[in-house]
Amino acid sequence: MLEIHRVGLATLIHGDARDALEMFARVGSILTDPPFGIGYRSGYATAHLWAEGTIRGDETVAVRDQVLRGLPDVPMLVFGSDKAPRPPGTRARLIWDKGAALGMGALDIPWKPSTEEIYVLGKGFVGSRDEGAVIYHPPVQSMASNGRLHPNEKPVALLQRLLRKLPNGPVGDPFMGSGSTGEAAVSAGREFIGCEIDPRYFGVALRRLTEVQRQGLLFGAPA
Repeated sequence: MLEIHRVGLATLIHGDARDALEMFARVGSILTDPPFGIGYRSGYATAHLWAEGTIRGDETVAVRDQVLRGLPDVPMLVFGSDKAPRPPGTRARLIWDKGAALGMGALDIPWKPSTEEIYVLGKGFVGSRDEGAVIYHPPVQSMASNGRLHPNEKPVALLQRLLRKLPNGPVGDPFMGSGSTGEAAVSAGREFIGCEIDPRYFGVALRRLTEVQRQGLLFGAPA
């Protein structure tokens, strides 16, 4: 059973994205950070700060691929990991360079893992060819106690940078998490449709996008 909330420019869906595919029929693009299929687990020191110690559906890429197949044929940017297969139909791969501040990895190797992949699917991207395939942007603060809302939260400014390459029209995120893509979209005056299965993160996203748009009205911003 889907629970739907409409808040300004945002339509937020609480439920399984596989059950909500019809809600994404009119989006013009997808920008999403799905489960990577790597069996993510929070570290011991931070597990109690998150809604769950794991990410739902992260055991394989099956949920990711099923949802992507059911979405409209629009330009898509999809975060992922080189530890799992790329989405079918991937045309190119971008690298998000987070800098050297984060990452543990194998402690006997003198380099920290500090990148994530972004898969490029579909056609219809916009904007000039003014960037290479490696995009540097610092990550969100690493600890929940310092303001991080989700263990895999993406920086809003990075998402806004990616959104500039996506065509006008509603932006969809079937794996919304704490609502970072939604904040990037509505802050730019764009309609957003997002879905999240985890009740705690859905609540975070709902509060977040309500507040972002309230502040936008108060201060005259696009949102």
